[in-house]
Amino acid sequence: MQRILPDKDMRTLLLLALLCVLSMQKAMAEGDLTHEVAADTMRWPAPQPDADWRLELLPHNNANRNVYVYKDKLYDALFTRTLGWNGGDGVQTVALPDGNVFWSFNDSFYGKVTGATTRIRQSCSFPRNSIMVQIPGDDGLPGTKSSDLKWLADWVQRSNSSASGYYHARTHLRHPKGEKTEAQIKNGEIDQTYLYWAGDGTVVDGQLQVLWAGVYNGSENLMQSDNKALAIYSLEGTPGSSTYLKLLSVDHNFFEQDPIGYGGTLWEDEDGHTYLYACYQYKKKADDAINTSSPVVARSQTHDLRSPWEYYVANANGTFQWQSSYPTDAEVRRSAISSRSVSTAWVFKEGDWYYMTGQGFPFGKQVYIMRSRNPWGPFEECHQLWTMPYVLDKLGTRTYQHFYMPHLHQSLSREGELVFSTNTDCKDFWDNFNAKGSADFYRPYFFRVYNWKAIFDD
Repeated sequence: MQRILPDKDMRTLLLLALLCVLSMQKAMAEGDLTHEVAADTMRWPAPQPDADWRLELLPHNNANRNVYVYKDKLYDALFTRTLGWNGGDGVQTVALPDGNVFWSFNDSFYGKVTGATTRIRQSCSFPRNSIMVQIPGDDGLPGTKSSDLKWLADWVQRSNSSASGYYHARTHLRHPKGEKTEAQIKNGEIDQTYLYWAGDGTVVDGQLQVLWAGVYNGSENLMQSDNKALAIYSLEGTPGSSTYLKLLSVDHNFFEQDPIGYGGTLWEDEDGHTYLYACYQYKKKADDAINTSSPVVARSQTHDLRSPWEYYVANANGTFQWQSSYPTDAEVRRSAISSRSVSTAWVFKEGDWYYMTGQGFPFGKQVYIMRSRNPWGPFEECHQLWTMPYVLDKLGTRTYQHFYMPHLHQSLSREGELVFSTNTDCKDFWDNFNAKGSADFYRPYFFRVYNWKAIFDD
């Protein structure tokens, strides 16, 4: 028997239908990020990656069926380690002119992990930053054997496996306000109050320049921005020699205070400038439940980061201009170079377009991509690029708490695909230890996105 709806229920259904239509119109006006696009294998052939690269397809990860997203199981295995470095976040890379790749990490675990059937992280030190260099393999691409990773750690001791401090490491770059004494550092203790986390880097005049962000933790682990340092490294010699990546100088007062955090990611442009990006978090309204995270940009006068910087700032009328003075809070709030609220913004150029990738804020599982004709934006025409899986490929607990810092690694690309590393943490810090699969929290997982330009197929 057919059921006749009362007038009230019918009105409700009509209202819901109208709201759906309005919602669809709003999504279309703002740019629908998830609209379906059928595969066109004539114009966008399916990738045929080398089987030795161990790529595992994530089916239907993008609504545009011409885009193919893969788990990179070869790089996942490369960073699945049992001795020395066995976890870390803030994973960034810089291509070096000799074919090597410089890697930097923020908080890292160094110590011992049990074997493949249990993957239990045991006693470890927790240096607040660390570096490594990756040498090329036989094919000239970044090497994918464990021996191709040269960990440049200051080891506590590696001679006695039964003694404390075995394969523990000290923080690579200490903050000048670090609270530990030299004796404590020698004993393997780690500064916790003031520390450095890595920004991006660039090569100038045969030397590596890396920005390091000062952080004040305090007694409540508030992770407040402090100073910004610029470190200069030698590239003379080869990995393993005393000169290669030797720390030549550190300007701890490159910025005495850097609340905005320019230089978390860089783009060295053909116009002679190096562009320095940040995502500035603030509340648009005092009663907002969450912050907005707006991409902003500065640039150095030349590619040398020691040259004067200028900042892309909008005036009260919304007109942008480059200014030499560091922006005030009010200035930076009105100077977003994209209307999308994202974190971890990376910019690169392909053809006549500049592209920006960024994670949906806060802690979204989606990574978006936008484009512009200029490295300073505006970056609009936003599309969903790929989505982080809801579970990790690991033993034990597979769900994670946060997905964060999806870093882009152009130096690892083989065929023009986009390469990302991800960071994920567990619900409780102590879940990183003494449980099956605990060593595979708080370590990078890698993903490659092929045919990504199909998203902007005009």
